[in-house]
Amino acid sequence: MEEVPVDPFHGLFACHPPIDGVPRLSRQPDAPATVPDPATGRSLRIATVDIGSTAICPDCRTPGVGGHISFVSDLRMAYACPACLRLVWVPGA
Repeated sequence: MEEVPVDPFHGLFACHPPIDGVPRLSRQPDAPATVPDPATGRSLRIATVDIGSTAICPDCRTPGVGGHISFVSDLRMAYACPACLRLVWVPGA
């Protein structure tokens, strides 16, 4: 049985080829309003999405144009990394 690929960004972002060697994402126009909590699976409502500026992934340490996500009633933040293709929960945020 063939494994179905899982969207690491839960439908929030689309991956694009690198420009000048920098990987990048863009926001999906029909993005969902929630993402699942990685520990509990409960839906977390998205407060803000910031995309378009270069950042360094807190996990793989690769610069890229990813996305920062904050949540309603939850003090954590996440970074969508276009290099390691992961939604990285920012420690201490």
